[in-house]
Amino acid sequence: MGEIQCPRCEKVFNTFLDEVRMRSGSFYDSERAESFNQLCEECYRVVMDK
Repeated sequence: MGEIQCPRCEKVFNTFLDEVRMRSGSFYDSERAESFNQLCEECYRVVMDK
């Protein structure tokens, strides 16, 4: 099965077993001064709440 890693938190998710939604787009984390093109749902919420 495939695995996908969130570039912000570096957690690895199994695309078949884990029910984690990955968000695609252009996201900027002002706290870390980094840009990401894909985030897991948890990191997406943290970045968007800033």
